[in-house]
Amino acid sequence: MRVVIDFQGGQSESRSRGIGRYSLSLLKAILRNKGEHEIIVVLSNAFSETIEPIRQELDGLIDQKNIRVWSAVWPVRECDERNGWRREAAELVHAAFIAELQPDVVHVASVFEGYIDDAIGNYSLLDKQIPVSASFYDLIPLINSSKYLEPNLHYAKFYKRKLDQLKRMDGLLTISKSASQEAIEYLQRNSGRVINVGAASDDRFHPIDVDSSIAAPLLRRFSLVKPFLMYSGAFDERKNHFRLIEAYAALPDRLRSSYQLAFVGGFPGDYSVIFEKKAIESGLANNDLIITGKVSDEEMNLLYNLCHVFVFPSWHEGFGLPVLEAMQCGKAVIASNTSSLPEVVDCNEALFDPFDAEDICRKLEEVLTEETFRLSLEKHGLEQSKKFDWDIVAKRAVNAFEILSKKRLQPRRIIKSKRSLSLESLVENISSISSITDSPSDQDLRTLASALDVSFPARARPRIYIDVSD
Repeated sequence: MRVVIDFQGGQSESRSRGIGRYSLSLLKAILRNKGEHEIIVVLSNAFSETIEPIRQELDGLIDQKNIRVWSAVWPVRECDERNGWRREAAELVHAAFIAELQPDVVHVASVFEGYIDDAIGNYSLLDKQIPVSASFYDLIPLINSSKYLEPNLHYAKFYKRKLDQLKRMDGLLTISKSASQEAIEYLQRNSGRVINVGAASDDRFHPIDVDSSIAAPLLRRFSLVKPFLMYSGAFDERKNHFRLIEAYAALPDRLRSSYQLAFVGGFPGDYSVIFEKKAIESGLANNDLIITGKVSDEEMNLLYNLCHVFVFPSWHEGFGLPVLEAMQCGKAVIASNTSSLPEVVDCNEALFDPFDAEDICRKLEEVLTEETFRLSLEKHGLEQSKKFDWDIVAKRAVNAFEILSKKRLQPRRIIKSKRSLSLESLVENISSISSITDSPSDQDLRTLASALDVSFPARARPRIYIDVSD
């Protein structure tokens, strides 16, 4: 069986977030557990700076010739309507490139890419006999459309088209039971096509005794001068930062004065200002709330180990990777009682209502004042984290690919494009693009011609030899 993995989700803007980290860890685990199957990893030259680091990450796990790079003409990001012709041309090149690899199964690392960066993918263009699966994380924008889709109708159109592709795929490999339920309920998917392969955490996160010579300068760098409560994750509204600030501010003075609250990770500059303003409005002192900015994985592991308690107030998560990372480091974790978090934490006593700042405050006070409770959460977290293993996740994924490959000759539900995907027809298909918003420049055409020459070896095209010796 030949599995082609479209890895743009590990290259795009998502690469520094949970999706990118999940995609890379899963890919490496699949390569360790592929057995006799052949895995081909497809990378986009739109993210040229990521290609060599990914090759290094996969070194020793895959024959480098099985890492294939395709190119088109950039930019193609959908947030700019001027990119219409380039995007459609890139979709055709991408589909033809994958078809040339003659896959038994195609797996997509992440479908919802390409609005603010140059990821591309119209998987409906693939031959209907090629089974296609995708990693499925969540439907947060759809379920919370008033916050994510209605304010931006252009993005909503992009998101709906990606949803349509998901609905037509042969398999969705979900990261949690909660995500599986979302796929079945909101996409009306047959449960047999939704496979919960799960998730795990990178083993770089683990308990360590941090030497004072390492801890002191790190803590000093971030102005962490007291024991601290830690949050890490993204910055959008569902992460519930404001209620966490309110809950921390409502702690009894003796507790609040003994602990700092640290938001660890990179936030856009305006978000830091917003959080600091909220802290002032909540009556916090200057050094009560610490915003570290971007940290390395090594520093993140140190901070997990140095924090007193990890708190995660997000009200919607496909999985909630920071929770597992903190538990894997032996930290007491308290988290929301919604979406996937209860199945990750698996301890009702550690959960709170994320929509109730008073309930968050009560749980914070409990874990800060009852030492026995905090220590029990630390012990539970370490044991619970052992249930999540990348090799197990990868074996489930490979098994799903095997099942899909057996359906290779069965008709798929998606409508095959009228355009042929044969290499011979690719140029003709590109020339027939009719964009209502833009047209290619001479430079676009020259760049695309060079990209086709790179993407498709000359041996795949007819050659005419001319004797010019006379």
